[in-house]
Amino acid sequence: MADVVVRRHQDREELLALARSYVGRLKARLSVVAAAVVGSVARGDFNVWSDVDVVVVAEELPERAPERAALLLADAPGRVQPVGFTPGEFRRAWRRGNPLARAVATEGVVLLGEGFFAEAAGQEA
Repeated sequence: MADVVVRRHQDREELLALARSYVGRLKARLSVVAAAVVGSVARGDFNVWSDVDVVVVAEELPERAPERAALLLADAPGRVQPVGFTPGEFRRAWRRGNPLARAVATEGVVLLGEGFFAEAAGQEA
């Protein structure tokens, strides 16, 4: 049983490393303010078919969804599924109770920009 737990922990760390590597490559092209893994990988209940959901907050993302997706997916390895927000969009999403934005606080593994996410959550009042 202990081997299964160790292997599960290793699998999760490998997926988080995949997300960290992705964010590092993305930072070379965009001014990434913050990034976090959410969803099943963050919670630890992932399976072999799970994507690595990465919330990316970056300046100057294209407004149109197709261009934004193309930009974010250009550096994404196969299992990484990025969702992009500008800082203002993320703050608005947080205030409106957007489940993806809120997941950063409830289950997220912050890869970059912990201060940004804390500040966005603190503006709720």
